[in-house]
Amino acid sequence: MSTTVSRRAVIGASRALLAGVALGALPRSGAAQRPPSPAFASRGIRLAGNENPYGPGPAARAAIEAAVPDSWKYPIFEEMALKALIAEREGLTPRHVLIGDGSSEILHIAALLAGSGGGELVTPTPTFSIVADHVRAIGGSVREVPLDAGMRHDLKAMRAAVSPATRLVYVCNPNNPTGTLVSGTELREFIAALPGNISVLVDEAYLELASDMSEHSMVDRVRAGDNIIVARTFSKLHGLAGLRIGYALARPDLIERMAKLKLVAASSLGLAAASASYTDLQFQAMSRKNLAAGVAITTAALDELMLPYAPTRANFVFFDTRQPAAAFMAAMRERGFALGRPYPQYPSWCRVSMGTVEQMRLFADALRAHYAA
Repeated sequence: MSTTVSRRAVIGASRALLAGVALGALPRSGAAQRPPSPAFASRGIRLAGNENPYGPGPAARAAIEAAVPDSWKYPIFEEMALKALIAEREGLTPRHVLIGDGSSEILHIAALLAGSGGGELVTPTPTFSIVADHVRAIGGSVREVPLDAGMRHDLKAMRAAVSPATRLVYVCNPNNPTGTLVSGTELREFIAALPGNISVLVDEAYLELASDMSEHSMVDRVRAGDNIIVARTFSKLHGLAGLRIGYALARPDLIERMAKLKLVAASSLGLAAASASYTDLQFQAMSRKNLAAGVAITTAALDELMLPYAPTRANFVFFDTRQPAAAFMAAMRERGFALGRPYPQYPSWCRVSMGTVEQMRLFADALRAHYAA
């Protein structure tokens, strides 16, 4: 029972993806599960990267194969097509959309805008640290605000941390590594109370995994013209982490500023896969269902073992191992599972990413065996 915190070479690679080798034990949608490659098996079951083990979906795989013969071309029109798809669904224009090398590039660009010339970032901690790390690397300053008792963003404390030097506020929603969600209502109120010159970067990498995404997404504030950057990715729901496609949604003037700071262009295969997956609603529904089933298997085992965990809205669970996290992760490696890194703020807590349903059953059995030893 979970309350606030409960007890509880590109073408070659594409060919390998299509054969199911590069994904190891990951199945095609609607197909029998393939055995892992020897390299994958030697590392054990990977439950560390917050990836989607079911992707790329069938439409994305077919699109990759179809795009290979034309991959000698620069993918100008393919990028325009993906922008148009996203803009249409979100009620925006293509000028509101920027395609990135995963959402990581979007976060790096936002950090550049915030930290250059000594600007300041306000961010929760722990959270996805790429924005804070980049701000520091270019000479900016960072104000870190601890999560609240429920491992959620402490929006009141974050508002109090804003100073005249603040250029950017980062909100990862749901948060990584805790999986906790700030409701759309709370987040809209928080944004409305900030000075208009401060940009808010809302990282919605995991929000697409939720059936009530529209309730909590800040795209409506982009439509309204607020100083908001929404970052999303094809790495989670769509299972395309290795193909590196993400995007930003923001006012056209913000998108123009961000576009000037881009370092790389998206790949033709990645763009083809993303466009196909974006309209493959059947694969998306299957991914949501199976990832949620994995979470349920994991939290049921944690409840049984009376190990506390944060209430997650993502494809991972953050839980208290009741021992040093590094020791627990080493013990689980011995049992064949690679888990996430430790977090200094929570020295006994560990993040486990969702594998396939069968992999999560195996992980739950390994948990029980570990605590019975």
